[in-house]
Amino acid sequence: MTEAYMPWLQEYLKDMGIDEIVVKTAENEEELDKAVCRHSTTVVLFSSPTCPACAAYRPIFYTYAYKALKKYGEKKVGFYEADVYNMLEKAWELGISATPTTIIFKKCKPVDGIIGLVDEEYLAELVEKHLEK
Repeated sequence: MTEAYMPWLQEYLKDMGIDEIVVKTAENEEELDKAVCRHSTTVVLFSSPTCPACAAYRPIFYTYAYKALKKYGEKKVGFYEADVYNMLEKAWELGISATPTTIIFKKCKPVDGIIGLVDEEYLAELVEKHLEK
């Protein structure tokens, strides 16, 4: 995640009663490949530093990630953010044409996703239907 967003995001999360950032950053394609195989379900937010919708979506994604990890645990689900500029080949391979894009991986493979900004309720529905399987 772009460091410029960190202070603002940390302050927002603190105001929401969230004391830790649980979303991890995948800095490159190799880290992302390892990340999507680390958990039975992995949710990745693909963003870019110049994307206003990403900045608006980030608090929703990070808040939901915190709640989901508390509910399901880290073995069952993991949350990551990846800058598409750091992994253009992977973004191309996954068909990412706009940011933000959220992709859900199960057993290392993409199984679902959304393009654009969604509310926390929609994100929860999308993720949790894959956690139930």
